Amino acid sequence: MIKLKKLLALTICFALVLAFTGCDKPQEITEDGVIATVNGKPITQEELDMNYEFYIKMNPAVTKEEMLDKLIMDILMVEAAQKNGISVTEEQINDEMQNFKALNNSEEDYQKFLKNNGLTEEFLRGEIEKEFYINHYLTVEMDKFNNPTDENLQAIFDEYKMQEEVRASHILVNTEDEAKAVIDRINDGEKFEDVAKEVSIDGSAATGGDLGYFSRIRMVKPFSDAAFSMEIGDISQPVESEFGYHVIQLTDKKTDESKTIETERETLIQYNTYLKYNEMLDSLKNEADIVIK
Repeated sequence: MIKLKKLLALTICFALVLAFTGCDKPQEITEDGVIATVNGKPITQEELDMNYEFYIKMNPAVTKEEMLDKLIMDILMVEAAQKNGISVTEEQINDEMQNFKALNNSEEDYQKFLKNNGLTEEFLRGEIEKEFYINHYLTVEMDKFNNPTDENLQAIFDEYKMQEEVRASHILVNTEDEAKAVIDRINDGEKFEDVAKEVSIDGSAATGGDLGYFSRIRMVKPFSDAAFSMEIGDISQPVESEFGYHVIQLTDKKTDESKTIETERETLIQYNTYLKYNEMLDSLKNEADIVIK
């Protein structure tokens, strides 16, 4: 739930954040199966379906629209990597394929993995090649953002009112209908923490959904926007984020005047990297010729 993860872990093919939902949604499939082009490169319905069926097993909240956005961003980052002189050889791909196969006990288990997940070896090789390009590109780009000035950090500290904190609990579910059902149960008199323990898919379910105190930048934006707009005791309407749908209960607010840019330096540096990361991806997207058919 907490947003300030190691950002580079978000970039590889099996864990890239599905953070860009601003593209136009796919409307129809052309006769040749191409549903989008990115700087002239096609994305087919078959490619979208295969990726979607694989990723939805890891994250049931993923939509096909988000999956299409991921495929678009993959193409843009691979192109950016190649423009920056990053290359990958067949030998490197073969080595990574062998490393992946070694995770299975036998060739039979490896083939079973492919079959059970609806994958082909060609698809897997393509994902490994993309992973290599994207990882190396983002490693280089992220290094540029690791030394922000004190002025940069102070600006983030002030903009996000770092001395303000709230305490909240939440219940995380996969769909809006599930979230509405949760709200109905609470409105009918059930205790928030009891419902959280029963239905929440977040790790905080064990403690009744309690997330403790947090600042605005500790949570994804839709969650923080909702929580910091609430009054103590309020129960939110369903709040959608990249993780699913949240029902939030605000339990306390406070001001911690002991916080300064020095005490929060590590968090501010991480958040600065997060902001620069998104700016970089927005720039790639804005400069691209993206056509949804």
